[in-house]
Amino acid sequence: MTVKIQSSLILSRLLPVLIPAMLLPFLACSSGSSKKAAEVILPQAGKVHEHISCKSNTLFTYALYLPSGCSNRFSNSGKQRRYPVIIAFDPHGDGSLPVKLYSSLAEKYGFIILGSNDSRNLQSASESEAVVQAMFDEAGNFLPIDTLAVYVMGFSGGSRVATAAAMYRPYVRGVIGCGAGMPSGLQPPNYKFDYFGIVGLGDFNLSEMVALDKSLGQMNFRHFILEFDGIHGWPGKKEIEKAWAWHSFNLVKDGRIKKTDSTIVLFSASMTADYDSLVKQKRMLFARQNLAFRISCLEGLADVSPLRALLASLEASPDYRLALKQFNDVLEKEQKEQQMLMDALYSKDLKWWKYRLGKYRDNRKPGLTPGDTLMNHRLLAFLGLFCYSNANALLAQVHPEQTRQVITIYNMVEPENPEPYYMMAILSARQNDTVHAIENLKKAYDNGFRSKARAQSQPEFEILKQNTAYFDLLKRMQ
Repeated sequence: MTVKIQSSLILSRLLPVLIPAMLLPFLACSSGSSKKAAEVILPQAGKVHEHISCKSNTLFTYALYLPSGCSNRFSNSGKQRRYPVIIAFDPHGDGSLPVKLYSSLAEKYGFIILGSNDSRNLQSASESEAVVQAMFDEAGNFLPIDTLAVYVMGFSGGSRVATAAAMYRPYVRGVIGCGAGMPSGLQPPNYKFDYFGIVGLGDFNLSEMVALDKSLGQMNFRHFILEFDGIHGWPGKKEIEKAWAWHSFNLVKDGRIKKTDSTIVLFSASMTADYDSLVKQKRMLFARQNLAFRISCLEGLADVSPLRALLASLEASPDYRLALKQFNDVLEKEQKEQQMLMDALYSKDLKWWKYRLGKYRDNRKPGLTPGDTLMNHRLLAFLGLFCYSNANALLAQVHPEQTRQVITIYNMVEPENPEPYYMMAILSARQNDTVHAIENLKKAYDNGFRSKARAQSQPEFEILKQNTAYFDLLKRMQ
């Protein structure tokens, strides 16, 4: 499954060739608006800017990286170099996180990356849409972007936001979806786009992404789902680099940029060496992904019939069939375990949960396979998110004992996460228990909570505002 392109030199030669400067105005960013921006002084290129206010809506901010060759002035009416753009959405509103992670790729391959500081999980559809539109308005009207190379990217809930943005905007060319698929409850997409999904083998959304591969095929979307050795988190630069290479090959196929045989030869040579290494290690599922990735990148640009023949031979081999069966058996078992855990949240006591969680964490158990270990990691991550969602919903209601039970289980699942402590502080404050409210807020701080603005705006903490311990905590926060 993981495809490791061992020489960054290959891609460093490939991608700049595949990304030309375009000189087309961005006409479709603002619905119903044809207003052109006056000359804009751009932020310093070659540097990550963590908080820039959106000019069309100053309530929103974003992080930005412009490649170092970018001019410091821009006007929609002028003629200057334009760059492909990736608009990124983090599930916790930390736009600087993906921008910092991938700024070196933006510099290396010449694209602009900006990340929303306002898009986060549990927003309403209207709140999310306002944030998304502000980002497109900013990119289209105030940055030197190539209108025919507009991409969105997201992780987890941010991946769903990014995909939803592409579903209803004809000018979005492609998506890089990390750790989650399409948003639930929406109608089929109004527009097609290229979709590159990335998911770790330790990610609790692995089953979803495996199913998405089939669904996108049925909808005849050009797509690829990349699996790698990782957990539920923003993927590494190597995975994003592969996504960018795949999207870039698609630009060649669509006639947007010129085909060069030398880049194909270099790419194929690197991938062949990687394939041989994977087979030697008996990593058969990853070897298959290597072939599938090559075919997806090169089909229409080169003769892929030898690759297809090799793929058929690999899939017929006993080693591959055994690896695939083991993989599917684990996914089936995992789905049953997830359903059992969801049913148990409100029906099992804390003693049961302590035993169950200990079972998932005990990776020294005899007979435990690597696939089982990864499954247990995924189940713990799934349960953490499930508890978080249910605890949030319960906090909005008036069921203190049930809420306390779910938050306690959440804390047992993720003891180093500050969120369950923060939730318990809210619950204690509601019950006028200032002692435990302060105690839990301090535990949240000790485990990494630093959002001073959130604590100050939390209505339940009004009763703490005469407490010196509360103010001492606020002083230590950002």
